[in-house]
Amino acid sequence: MRKRDGLLGLVLLGVGWPGIAAGGEPDPEEVRQRVEIYTRDLEAEKPAPAPKPRLKPAPAPKPKQQPQPQPASTVNYDREAWKSAEKCGTAACFRAYLADYPKGRYARMARARLKAESVTSTPAPTPSVAAPAVPPRPTQTLLADRYRDNGDGTVTDVRTGLQWMRCSLGQAWQGGTCVGEAEKYDWQSAPDVTKALNRQGGYVSYRDWRVPTKEELETLFYCSSGQPKTWNDTGISCKGDFKRPPIYQTAFPNTREEVYWSSSVHAHYPDIAVGVAFLHVVAVYGGSKVNDVHHVRLVRGGQ
Repeated sequence: MRKRDGLLGLVLLGVGWPGIAAGGEPDPEEVRQRVEIYTRDLEAEKPAPAPKPRLKPAPAPKPKQQPQPQPASTVNYDREAWKSAEKCGTAACFRAYLADYPKGRYARMARARLKAESVTSTPAPTPSVAAPAVPPRPTQTLLADRYRDNGDGTVTDVRTGLQWMRCSLGQAWQGGTCVGEAEKYDWQSAPDVTKALNRQGGYVSYRDWRVPTKEELETLFYCSSGQPKTWNDTGISCKGDFKRPPIYQTAFPNTREEVYWSSSVHAHYPDIAVGVAFLHVVAVYGGSKVNDVHHVRLVRGGQ
């Protein structure tokens, strides 16, 4: 029997209490006090609770590693120019490559091709006759001191750096000229036709052809009369006796005397597209994107 039960038993029997005769009734207040003292003693005897184990702090989460940015893909223009020159295969194309990349990766091969062509094209002198001195070839001849003939149906404007198709869309470059009829497109169809051309292999190994801006088309204005200016960037129409259309026709043969679409739109009227008129006047033309149809000449580079 526990102490508490023994104490209560003694209380009930009236035993062990001073001043209380056997069989007598104990004083309730004294009983209460005795119980409180005894309860405190029991509480003091209880063993102290074991300390709770200390929890280790959870490890801090590792910071997420940010994905490293992938290097942007770059175009090897040197290699693309060499591939174009090889596809063309003429001396003019190899010279054009060297003009652009005189210290390029393929410059030595281009010079070797030009040297081989020079050896095979020059007849060997007979033993009895001394070979005449051969003047050095010009490195390059520019059309109108401006356009470099790439030998593949394109020319490069050395002033702007733009590479132009010599023919309008719908025509083909054959025998040194543009043959066939130039097609006409509405303004919204012109970019779609251009994208389809690039997806199907492009033109002369390039797949980044596009419709030129208004400003780029205006660089083609050429007044053979020199009035008001040969390369007419004045905004004033050609004057005097000039060849029509007002474009350098040696570089762009069989160009129609009509309007050519640009990729630009009217600054204040977004439904109006801008074309450039190669007519008897030099003019910028505004037309409907949907209802009007005009010719297209593609360009690459720039921008």
